[in-house]
Amino acid sequence: AAASLRIAVAAASLRITVAATSFHLALSATSLAFALAAASLGLAVAATSFRLALTAAFLRLAVAAASLRITVAATSFHLALSATSLAFALAAASLGLAVAATSFRLALTAAFLRLA
Repeated sequence: AAASLRIAVAAASLRITVAATSFHLALSATSLAFALAAASLGLAVAATSFRLALTAAFLRLAVAAASLRITVAATSFHLALSATSLAFALAAASLGLAVAATSFRLALTAAFLRLA
């Protein structure tokens, strides 16, 4: 009877040890699953942050390029306006010289007519 009791106690102890080990293994597997899920989530968040940073950088570049195009267009317009102003000034100066030359010829002709 004592031997049977010892065998029964040993079997119960073995069952408790196996159950505890199974529980421990299940707990470890659950912890590993949570750790992997957290790592996966961390990677997804990092990838999203990287994509957002990249999008912001491209947006900044696009804005800078648009600003540069506007500056170049304004400069081109300013240069064209300056060239047009210069052309008008040269035309006015040329007209002024032509008027002065004509006036001088008329004055010279009048002087010659008075002499004659």
